[in-house]
Formats: sequence, C-alpha cells, structure tokens
Amino acid sequence: MEAYLYDAFISYSHRDLKWGKWLQRKLEGFHCPRDVREGPDSRKDRGSLRIFRDQTDLAGAKLQESLNRELEQSRYLIVICSPSSAASRWVDAEIRHFCALGRENRILPFIVAGEPNSDQPELECFPPALREENTVELLGVNIQEIGKNKAFLKTASVLLDIRFNRLVDREKQRKRRTSLTIGAISAVVAGVTGFLIWNNAEIKKENSDLTFDIYGAAMLSLQLNDTMQPEELAFLQASAEEGNTQAMVLLGDCLKNGWGTAEDPEAAFGWFRKAAEADNSTGMIAVANCYASGIGTEPDPEQCFRWNMQAADLKEDSAGMVNVASCYQEGFGTEQDTDLAFQWYGKAAKAGNELGLFQLALCYLTGTGTEPDNEKAFATMKTLAEKYNPDGMYNLALMYQAGFGTEEDPELAYTWYRRAADIGDARSMRMVGWCIENRYGIDDPALDWYMRAAAAGDEGAKEDAARRQEQNSEAAGKDSAAPEQDGEPQESKNKTSEPDSEGGSRE
Repeated sequence: MEAYLYDAFISYSHRDLKWGKWLQRKLEGFHCPRDVREGPDSRKDRGSLRIFRDQTDLAGAKLQESLNRELEQSRYLIVICSPSSAASRWVDAEIRHFCALGRENRILPFIVAGEPNSDQPELECFPPALREENTVELLGVNIQEIGKNKAFLKTASVLLDIRFNRLVDREKQRKRRTSLTIGAISAVVAGVTGFLIWNNAEIKKENSDLTFDIYGAAMLSLQLNDTMQPEELAFLQASAEEGNTQAMVLLGDCLKNGWGTAEDPEAAFGWFRKAAEADNSTGMIAVANCYASGIGTEPDPEQCFRWNMQAADLKEDSAGMVNVASCYQEGFGTEQDTDLAFQWYGKAAKAGNELGLFQLALCYLTGTGTEPDNEKAFATMKTLAEKYNPDGMYNLALMYQAGFGTEEDPELAYTWYRRAADIGDARSMRMVGWCIENRYGIDDPALDWYMRAAAAGDEGAKEDAARRQEQNSEAAGKDSAAPEQDGEPQESKNKTSEPDSEGGSRE
C-alpha cells in the first residue's frame, strides 16, 4: 500500500471557510473503534485521520509549489462544493493537479450548497474540472440531501475504508449510550433534589441550582446531535419547570421556531414571560419582541418599550439598550426623542454592543440626537471594525477611500476591504476586485503575497518575490520608453475607474 502523509486534502473557496474548518475538525476528531476497522486498506495502525486544509489565500498568486507537494502527499482530495467553489480558479487548479497524478477516482465532492451539473449557472456547485466529460463518476455527498452529520460519516467511511452502514449503526449505539447516561444523571439529580426539598424546605432555593445539571444534560445532548431532539426538549422542559430561566428562554425559542416540536407561539410567549418575570434579561427582550411583532400575543408597542427598558435600565442588557434607543428614535411605544435615542445608543456602544456602535456612528454621520461629527463617526466605525464586524470593516474602508472623517488612505481602504472580504462580506469582495483591477491601494497583488510568504519563512517565496520585482522593473522600463504619437502621450487602455455609491465602478 502506498504511503501518504495525509489521508485527505480539503480544497475549498475561502467563502466556504467555515465548512472547511468544520469538516477538518470533525474528521481529525473522529476516532474509529477497533471493532469496526476492516478491509486490507483500513487504518489499523491508528484511530485518527490526518487532514490537510489550505489555510492560505491564493488570490492574486499562482498555485504555489509547496501546495502542490501537499496534494501529492494526500491519498484523497475532498472538494467543498458550492457556487463559490465552482467560480474559484484555485479550487479548479487543485482538482486538475490531483487528476494529473492519476487519482481522479479519489476525489470526494462534499456539496454544501447549489446543485451539481445544474442548468442554472448561479446554482452550479462543481468547478469546471469536475464537470468535464472525461471525469470519472464521483462518489460524493450532499448535506442538503442527507444532513451534515451523515455526510461527514460517509466521507469518513471512504477515508477509513469502512462500510458506511457500520459507522451509522455505531453512531446510533453511541447516542443511545449517551442518552442512557444523561437519563441516569437526570434521574439522580431529580431524586437528590426531591429528597433535599422534602428534607428541608428552607434550602429549596439553594438546591434548585441542581436544575442546571438537567439543563447541562440537554445542552450536552444537543451538541452531540447538532439538532434539537425530543429528548433534549424533555430535558429543557424539566429544567424550565424547576425554575431555570435559561432553560425557559431556550424552550421558548424551540416552541416559537418549531425546533424539535410543533410551533406554538402562545406557549413560547408564556415561557418567555416566565423567564422575564423571574428577572432574566434575555427573557425580557424576548417578551418585548413578541409584543413588537404580535408573536403569541396581541401587538403592544407600549409593552414592547416597557420590557426593553426593564432589560436595559434594571439589568443593563446592551441588546435592550439598543432596542430602547430604536424605540425612542422611531417613536415606537413611547414619544419620539432623538436625543434619548443617541444617549441609549451611546450606552450600548460603551457596553461593547456592535449594533450600538454602528447606530452611534450613523447618529454622528446624520446628526441624529447630536451635532454631525464626521471624525467621531470615523472613530466609532473604526472601533466597530476592530471587532471584525463586517459592516464596520466595509464602512471604515469606504471612509478611508473617500477621506471621510480622516485622510484618504488607499492602502488602508484596501486592507479593510480585504479583511471584510476574507470573512465573507460580498460588498467587500467586489471592492477588493475593483481595487486590484485599478491598482488602488495595492500595486501588485502577486508580489504582496510572495512577500508575505517570504516574511513567514517560505524560502521559495523569496525567489518568487525577487523575480516578480524584476518583472515589474522591466515593465516599468518599457512603459517609460513607450513612444508618443503626434506629440501627445498615449491614453492608458485600462483607465482607472472610480467606485460608485453602490460599490461598483463607472468609467
């Protein structure tokens, strides 16, 4: 059997970063018991998988030789398939390199969005290399059809050369054992609580904290299953009935949204109300939202404002502060008062609430409840951006680009667009494209990434950076020596365009 450094290489678009991280974590954390290992190619030597996930960003740079080496040392190639990966030339390049190694029958598509071989281009999730006619039939998985947990197990079964049904059966047995263990814990907790209450009524309140063990059992089971199951709901119900306000709020959410049970808005409102009356600020805000939207009760703007104010003023809940500010700004359930709206947004921002920071910046921009102040708007938006909030990063980049509240700084504008794009903000992705196309804030994306790689210790990247610098120097020399026609300098074919207010560009 040929030896490989990795069991699989995960290829993905960086817009699907969360899926790449999730799948790597699940696969590396999966330990296959000895009793289900079988087959001549199974992992008998160890119980865990070795997974390589590209953690670099290749935009603007060619596929690096080091990445090719990792592909060559991988038994399988897992492709996170979505419309984003279908449009990624880097994912496509990785697939083609893997096929060139003669391993096209070891490509595992892991579909997270879109459709394979779709008639609608915007839904296509396979990169071109997977759609070509000469590609062998692919044994992939689709989380939209079988769920992410079964899709993970099916992928693990291929990598471990174990029958999928055996892993599924084994997982069911594990869950049953977990449920029995949790049930036993719950029974003991309930029994101990009952005995103590019967033995001494004065310590009833102290021992009601044991209900958090029941709540914790529900949370443990929920984490293991990824979805709300009837048994978790039963745990929540038991904990809520014993006075655990956190369980009351979560139970209310389940009943409102139909998680693990039928939707019941009236029952949801009832549990939110119980939590609120027991001094839980999250319950107060949930009650306020129900009154605002008429969920499980009649709409009542005054009650909405009252419960938000109680959460904000008595419990100092920053989400309640933002809601109170919004009520004052819109005159919802109270008299309109933009000065008070500004004050409450400021309190929420001081408490670190991201929506409060954003709204406070808008107040400074528009002069809502205060004098317009572009510099304060910029400083507030910068605070929000430094929390890696995508709205904050995008708007801070706009401010740097327009010189709004600060000096124009193309490099910082590009930097913040780039940071927001890296975490999936579509507006910023478009602006990164515009910046690169027009060399705004970034002279040479390829050189930039080579130099980053060199600074991180990649020796090969140093040579690439030097080569790229030499190419740029030669190109600059040719441009400076370009002849003029009719005594006038030639107009550039690639005119620099400026972004419009929508984030696009115009000539």
